[in-house]
Amino acid sequence: MPDRIRVLFAIGSLAGGGSERQIINILRHIDRSQFEPHLYLVSRTGEFLSQVPDDISISAFDDEPNSGGMYVPGRIWRAQIAHFAKTLASKQIDVVYDRTPHMTLVAGPACDLTDVPHLSTVVSNPADDLRDNIGRFRWFKYRVLKQEYQMGERVIANSEPLAQACRDFYRLPDDQVTVLPNGFDFEEIEEQASQGCEFAPPSSGTFHIATVGRLEECKGFDILIEALNELVNVRGLTNIVASIVGRGSSEGQLKHLAAQHCLEQVVRFEGFLENPYPLIRSADLFCLTSRYEGMPNVLVEAMLLGVPVLSTDCPEGPRDILLDGTLGTLVPHLDTQAIADGIERAMKPDPARDARTARAKESVRSRFGIGPTTRALEELLTLAAQRNP
Repeated sequence: MPDRIRVLFAIGSLAGGGSERQIINILRHIDRSQFEPHLYLVSRTGEFLSQVPDDISISAFDDEPNSGGMYVPGRIWRAQIAHFAKTLASKQIDVVYDRTPHMTLVAGPACDLTDVPHLSTVVSNPADDLRDNIGRFRWFKYRVLKQEYQMGERVIANSEPLAQACRDFYRLPDDQVTVLPNGFDFEEIEEQASQGCEFAPPSSGTFHIATVGRLEECKGFDILIEALNELVNVRGLTNIVASIVGRGSSEGQLKHLAAQHCLEQVVRFEGFLENPYPLIRSADLFCLTSRYEGMPNVLVEAMLLGVPVLSTDCPEGPRDILLDGTLGTLVPHLDTQAIADGIERAMKPDPARDARTARAKESVRSRFGIGPTTRALEELLTLAAQRNP
């Protein structure tokens, strides 16, 4: 093995999302004296592409000329595997870190072909992910993923409930799955939060709700809009504005739903913000209404910025972060009335909530620092690379 371990970090693209932001954090903080990091993308696109450190070489499948030809199921997938394997050889990679099942479907078989060890990170409930996000040929992809997770050096999950879901769904032994929470650069987040806003703040006296995420069904923004309908049109609480930050395939449906409920002046679609932290800090309440999660970064970030949080008790992530609801409001999963009740309570002064918000900030700082999580990942990468002489 060379003086520095050559690691290929692999993800589909750098579109604005939690996993993509985590890859950027790792690339920034991994120890250059021990590791030589490289980056692999299926598509050289995404809002975070400009944030890749200058010393990182990027390889991308879509840089290769497309040979075209007749459609044959699996042809592009096989081409991606071949390209990934070629990259492993040309870069003389010692170990691979792939993130999300889509990337494991490519990186895993390529590592098998080249005998390069790989670590795979799972970031959301595997059953839900396979149903909602994996596309066609699900049974075949399940078999490939199960094999790659079993054969890989380790599967990394960002919460203990998610780790157990992976063990159960893919029938993995206990020691095959390691819990490693996402890491956060607290100082950078605080610094960005102090910068100028990319949005127009709500008028004085308005109760401002913030939420951030991909505009996809799994993030449950429709559930939040239904709760706002209850608050505004049924309970008559008209001094509310909700900022939804993000882009995605459900944007048109969500805007239509807001219009159906005459909430165009209440629900503000802010689009993607490269720096959402000033908006989050300006909020009176941060809401997470996802159908499922792994470890929702934005919940941690809102707590760090001293914003009270409300989350549905969706599978896997929020309960762990909120320590069973002691650090924020945890309401029943998919319960629109409970979400509305929680928001209405948050609109009233409560010294106990203020003290809880302060405790939440200290708690996330003690548990989710980028330094400790990166050092733990480095240990896993080193152990994996040692089997690749």
